[in-house]
Amino acid sequence: MLSSDDPRGRPHELLAVISATGVSDERIEELAGLPDAADHLAVALALRSVSLRAVTHEGELVMVERAQVDGCDRIATRMLELGVTGELATFAADLRREVEASREWTWGYRGMPVLILLISLSALLVLFGGAYASVLVLAAGGLLGAGLLYALVVRQRKQRWMWLSDEVTPLLSRVGE
Repeated sequence: MLSSDDPRGRPHELLAVISATGVSDERIEELAGLPDAADHLAVALALRSVSLRAVTHEGELVMVERAQVDGCDRIATRMLELGVTGELATFAADLRREVEASREWTWGYRGMPVLILLISLSALLVLFGGAYASVLVLAAGGLLGAGLLYALVVRQRKQRWMWLSDEVTPLLSRVGE
């Protein structure tokens, strides 16, 4: 099915096969209704997962949107439920691991030193407000620190697919469907 030995070209070739055969969600449901079609259904699901993900210029399949992560999760679950063996089972397990890795929460470090510096300065305001018995300075430091701490967590902690999206969006040759 693949004409090249270069793994970077495989996603593009698979996408050509998908567009020629028309592997859609409706087509997959048609296959699901056929008796003894587990292997064919698993292949169709695997092809659908390829068309769902984005492709970088290097030919790497990536998930850069929540819909892609959720869709690949459903596909991996369905493939594993079919009880396929061999390469299809390996593909489904690898897809499951990729989905789980994409959903991991990670910290980003862009702009973090500035936020930490501002939080430290607000802590100094709290200390000075307490030392000089100034309720206004104490409250201002506390509110500023709480707001900045909230901003730090919201801005710096994201799921891995979100960080990947920020990094590879300019490098995409195709966004998944």
